[in-house]
Amino acid sequence: MASWVDDASSNETAIITCFVAVLVVVYFAWNVNKSSKANAKLPPGPRGLPVVGYLPFLGTADLHKTFTELSGVYGPIFKIWLGNKLCVVVSSPTLVKQVVRDQDITFSNRDPPIAGTVTTYGGNDIALSNYGPEWKKLRKLFVSKMMSNET
Repeated sequence: MASWVDDASSNETAIITCFVAVLVVVYFAWNVNKSSKANAKLPPGPRGLPVVGYLPFLGTADLHKTFTELSGVYGPIFKIWLGNKLCVVVSSPTLVKQVVRDQDITFSNRDPPIAGTVTTYGGNDIALSNYGPEWKKLRKLFVSKMMSNET
């Protein structure tokens, strides 16, 4: 009695073996990713599609209206997946003040995306620059001009 390996050609066996190996790796990577996400305390947010996240549902020209509707459902701070990137949206002015003024060092450092680096001449703006003297100068200008009661 011959086994299925003897009947199959070596190419078919190699393809099947690679396919099974890829499935096993994807399965374990998915479970590790899910368990690390489960431990993180994240705000609520809409569920997206597996690869593209919530991007297909943001197709309207008025993105601010979509975010306003989402904040009505999930609260003033919510998470949203844009592709494979997790974004946290803060839509309340009081929470924005707390993030920008009180928790500034916690939220200041991040890896800028390539498009952001190109469009902001190397990430030299308040949103994409790392914590340091240049960022402190930009933050001081932002807080004094944008977060004052005069605006």
